[in-house]
Amino acid sequence: MMTFQTRRTLLALLLPLLFAFGGAAGCTQILVASETNTIEEKPGERTFARRIADESIEIKAVVNMHAADKGFDSAHLVVVSYNGYVLLAGQVSTEALKSKATQVVRELREVRRIYNELEVAAPSSAMTRTSDTWITTKVKTWLVGKPATPGLRTKVVTENGVVYLMGMVTAEEADRIAAMAADISGVQRVVRLFELID
Repeated sequence: MMTFQTRRTLLALLLPLLFAFGGAAGCTQILVASETNTIEEKPGERTFARRIADESIEIKAVVNMHAADKGFDSAHLVVVSYNGYVLLAGQVSTEALKSKATQVVRELREVRRIYNELEVAAPSSAMTRTSDTWITTKVKTWLVGKPATPGLRTKVVTENGVVYLMGMVTAEEADRIAAMAADISGVQRVVRLFELID
């Protein structure tokens, strides 16, 4: 027989899946069968459904941009979504493509905010991208290794030496993370794109 804790954990895992596949009627039966204690959400944590939605935004954004204009075929595009906050980074050849990228992403469901950080420039080199990956690794390693920082609630993206920080954090956490990232060697600039929570 399942314990209450096991039942609650199972329920928390199944609900997003049932809603995602249109099984709302089945959810009612599960809810009635479960005990009446509340299920609390933890501030700053994305639900399973939200993570799936973020992945969907990223894929659709890239596919739709390429479908909207052939100019994106020669661009270097980085699209990251965290809780509906979307970062567009990389390089495109014209201001028109930069504007079009925002238009394409704005049409996607679940998008709450768009940060268009695309540069009008030639695509970055392989060496630059390798350096960016190394910077991201150093920042993430520091975050995960410090218990006082929300490493698992922070998304780090580095593009051309610029570190973009995303996630759901408090104002104090945001200040601490940004200050730390700015001290990493190779970082040119830190851009805070956090969603602030209480």
